[in-house]
Amino acid sequence: MKSVFVPFLSLVVVLGLTVAATKPPKALTCEQTKSLVTPCLDYLTKKTSTPSTPCCQGLNKFIASTPTKKEKCAACKCLKKEASHIPNLDVDRANKLPKVCNISVDYPISKDFDCEK
Repeated sequence: MKSVFVPFLSLVVVLGLTVAATKPPKALTCEQTKSLVTPCLDYLTKKTSTPSTPCCQGLNKFIASTPTKKEKCAACKCLKKEASHIPNLDVDRANKLPKVCNISVDYPISKDFDCEK
């Protein structure tokens, strides 16, 4: 009995660790979302001609961290709220940012984008 129990217990522990390790990450908070795209502000306000590496890396992480519609909607609302406080934000640059960073997205980025869709 003991010789069967030890391997079984080991299997349960390994499966438990595997399931725990594969849980999806928690959704980004608004603060985390802002911190990921903050390096893009110089580019988006025309202080630099190209986005920085940290900007593109942050944008890539942001997109990868918002896979579900619910997460995209929450992040969209956060960014729209923050963008409204940046008077010299270049909307055209915001729209082109994913392409300039060589990141594929399936939705436009604009101040008029409906976050609920």
